[in-house]
Amino acid sequence: MADPKTPATNELAKRQPTPSERFAVSVERQFAGEVGQLNMTDYEKSLAQHLFIKIDAALIEADKKRANGNPPIVWQNVNMRKLAIDAVHRVQLGLDALIPGHIYPIAYLNGRTKQYDIDLRVGYKGEEYYSQRASVRPIVDMRTELVYSTDEFTVYKKGVSSKVEGYDFKVTSPFDRGELVGGFVYIEYADGVGNELVVMSRKEIDKIKGTAQSDKFWGAWYDEMAYKTLIHKATKKIVIDPHKINVTAYATVEAEENAGALPAADYIDEDMPALELHDDGASVVSDASEAVPDKPTEGEPF
Repeated sequence: MADPKTPATNELAKRQPTPSERFAVSVERQFAGEVGQLNMTDYEKSLAQHLFIKIDAALIEADKKRANGNPPIVWQNVNMRKLAIDAVHRVQLGLDALIPGHIYPIAYLNGRTKQYDIDLRVGYKGEEYYSQRASVRPIVDMRTELVYSTDEFTVYKKGVSSKVEGYDFKVTSPFDRGELVGGFVYIEYADGVGNELVVMSRKEIDKIKGTAQSDKFWGAWYDEMAYKTLIHKATKKIVIDPHKINVTAYATVEAEENAGALPAADYIDEDMPALELHDDGASVVSDASEAVPDKPTEGEPF
C-alpha cells in the first residue's frame, strides 16, 4: 500500500511561467509604476515575449565580446526602467522583434549608473509597417527602387495630361546597370487618386549620408543604405490616422528615432556586427543574431 505521505508519482507539476512571460509581466508592472496603469492585450504580451527573446539572444552574443573591465552583459545589469517604457511603446505600434528589420536592440554602458541602457531602434521594415498600418488612406503597395545610369526612368506628375501621379521604369541592362543615380518610392493608395511618387537623387542621398555619425555602413553597403534612406523619407509623407495607432507611442518613437544616434535607415538587417563603440566611448551591443537561446541569460531577474 502506498505511503499516504508520499506524493503520487503521476501528479502533474504546475506549469511555471517562461522567462519571456515573466518579462512581459515585469514590463507591464514597471510601466504602470512609472507612467500609469497598463493593460496589455494577449497579442501585445506575445510581442513583449518576442522582444525578450530578441534582447536575450543579443545579450548572450555580446557578453562573449565585451570589453575587459566592463560589467557582465546580463539582465541583472540592464536598466529595466528605461527598457520597460521603450518596450511598451514598440509593442503598442505592433512591432514584432522576431521579424527581421522591425527592432534592433542596441545596449550601451551608462557610465553614471554602470548599467546597460538598451535602445530599441526601429528598422526600416518596422517603420514601413507601422506607417502603412496607420495611414489615413489605406495603402495597397509601396514600391521602392534604386535607379542606375543605364535605367530609363520617367516621372509623370499629376496634371492635365496625367490624372494620377506615376512613372515609367525600365531596366535596360539588368546585369550591368551602371552607377547609382538615385531612387524612388511609389506609394499606391486604395482609392488610386492621391498616389505619390517620392524621388531622391544621388546628391540628396549623399546629403543624408553626410549626416550619419559614422559612414562605416555606407562604405560597406552603399546601395542598401540608399534603399533604406528612400523608405525613411517616404514614410514621412504618409498622413497618420490617430484612430489607427497609439498616438503617444507613435510620437515617442518618431521623436526618439529622429533625435537618436542613428536613424532607422542606418541599420543593415542582420549584417551588423555584434559589438560596436558608442560615440561616448562606451561599449555598444548591436543585435546581429537570429539565434533563440536554449535558456535565459544567466542572472536574468524575472
